[in-house]
Amino acid sequence: MEKCPRCKAEKKGKYWCSACKAVFVCPMPNCGATISNPDAEECPRCGLLFEDYVKQRKIYRKCPKCKKKQGLNEQRCQHCRFWFYCPTCGHAVTSTSALSCPRCGTNLQR
Repeated sequence: MEKCPRCKAEKKGKYWCSACKAVFVCPMPNCGATISNPDAEECPRCGLLFEDYVKQRKIYRKCPKCKKKQGLNEQRCQHCRFWFYCPTCGHAVTSTSALSCPRCGTNLQR
């Protein structure tokens, strides 16, 4: 078996070390991003919070606007109503101050 580069213990799985809980590959099936920093708290590609997933198998992300936990499959923040994805075309909204979708022009203010 391989050893964990962080704690040198036997690595139990493909995605994270069971001893120190360092994540190596994002465990989301559609993502699979390689995590170069073992101290990372979230996936750089999909935003999955690793601590909640490794301990409780909860699929959460942090809202970039209000910093509260949301479900990863949610299209809109429940607290501040920020759109993660455009409701029309599904394009990712990258700016917290976006008033419309950069791809299709859908109004994101409501």
